[in-house]
Amino acid sequence: GILFKALTWDAWAVIAILAVMLVLALWVMLSKHLLFSRIERANDDFLEAYRNQAKRSGDHTGLPSFDPGVGAVHSTLGDLYQVGRRELSERLAEGRSTGRRFAIRAQSIAAIRWAPQPEQVIQGQKLHDRMGLLTNSISGGPFIGLAGTVLGVMITFASVAAAGEVNINAIAPGIAAALLATVAGLVVAIPAMFGYNSLLVRSKKITARNQIFADELEKRIAETWQDVPAAQAA
Repeated sequence: GILFKALTWDAWAVIAILAVMLVLALWVMLSKHLLFSRIERANDDFLEAYRNQAKRSGDHTGLPSFDPGVGAVHSTLGDLYQVGRRELSERLAEGRSTGRRFAIRAQSIAAIRWAPQPEQVIQGQKLHDRMGLLTNSISGGPFIGLAGTVLGVMITFASVAAAGEVNINAIAPGIAAALLATVAGLVVAIPAMFGYNSLLVRSKKITARNQIFADELEKRIAETWQDVPAAQAA
């Protein structure tokens, strides 16, 4: 109570700014945690359905359409699968039209390899969206708090100088209250730092999983072949 009563207007302004930053940081951490959890669960559901489908269809039958279930709606792996399937379907149609037995050519595989990359970039942007608010809280929070402390100390000493007397009982509460701004800055920065590091690790895991799956799709597409001549399939 003594500290809050001794706060000057500038310290209150700094603490109010830091309070807004803390709320935004907590909101970002919570929303990202829910997003990453939803994506991770969806990827697990999709990967399970994909493995079961691959066992049924074999390793050389392309990327057939299948229903991974409602749990995989938000799967980033599912999005990559659809991109690869769309690209492969176009090449399969071209192969049938030319009467070739093999589904795709080596040049087509090189082109398909780059097809999922734009989708991966979009997914990466979605994963890192609003993460800058956390870095602002981590780097800016302590400096804003320090600025409030410096201003508070300056005002306290100016008040003492104007009064013309040195009284420890008058100085101590003002300085202690000014230091409260620095504490507020650390209260914002420390949770944001731990939250950011945790979210960054989870984001990298999702991104790495996407890349591994894209490579697996490339391998499966490269092994795709038509088990009957195109003329008979038509």
